[in-house]
Amino acid sequence: LLEEGGETLTFEGSTDRCPLKAVLKVHSPQFYWKVVTRADIGLAEAYIDGDFSLEDKDLGLVNLITWLVVTNAIHSRYFFPLEALRRNTLTQARRNISDHYDLSNELFATFLDETMQYSCAVFKSDDEDLKTAQMRKVSLLIEKARIDRKHEVLEIGFGWGAMAIELVKRTGCKYTGITLSIEQLKLAEKRVKDAGLEAVGHEYMEEFFRSCDSLLADDGLLVIQTSAIPDYSYDEHRRQPSFIKEYIFPGGCMPSLSRITSAMASYKSYVVSNYQVVFSRPGNTMALGNPYKGFPSAY
Repeated sequence: LLEEGGETLTFEGSTDRCPLKAVLKVHSPQFYWKVVTRADIGLAEAYIDGDFSLEDKDLGLVNLITWLVVTNAIHSRYFFPLEALRRNTLTQARRNISDHYDLSNELFATFLDETMQYSCAVFKSDDEDLKTAQMRKVSLLIEKARIDRKHEVLEIGFGWGAMAIELVKRTGCKYTGITLSIEQLKLAEKRVKDAGLEAVGHEYMEEFFRSCDSLLADDGLLVIQTSAIPDYSYDEHRRQPSFIKEYIFPGGCMPSLSRITSAMASYKSYVVSNYQVVFSRPGNTMALGNPYKGFPSAY
């Protein structure tokens, strides 16, 4: 830590766990208060508020975040009331979705590809462009669901409409999509017209699959695409507040594979035929290149 008055504070741990180093330039004593009282969320808020900056403008922030993730060093353990207020009840779910997806379509367009698909892109190589990888994902979903012209498809959470457009173009099926995001709906309707055509929560997982079960035909297929978390991290992830749950996906909870399958086990009609794990680096899934140059200054 580099203080404004010139004092330097050095903290060293074992390089075996994480050899990275980050030098923080402290601009306000509020930095310490926020970190002490709100842990990792406080650290993020201190950065947002300009209470500190990184000496290395290119890799400093990346190194700091990587160190926090690898060492599991700082936790926000004291904000359970806030977590409870953001649970995905029927009324709160719309607010949680709106807090994220209704920021503006223009914002998301700065880091997604032109098809405006969010996650789980399937890359064959590191130098492959994002659109190609996202369209490969769409092809895999259509293939796994075995969709053809005679089918009726319900998509729960249709994003900006990329799947809907491609699905109907390729198969001619009857399509229905539902969303809680007003901004996504506006753009999706426009894109569908032009073409001519991740937040359930731990407590409601069984209810989600019950609803899906009631909508499936006897020979129907359910295909799920979701960002997920390893089983060993799931309990801590769902119980502890974090920056991504505070600022990125309010009320969200990434499921694990075992959580999904345990929720499905309550219904005899569900049989898991196959699953596929896709690993994508954030720099690939979001078309940033240099993450510090990917966003316009307005954001």
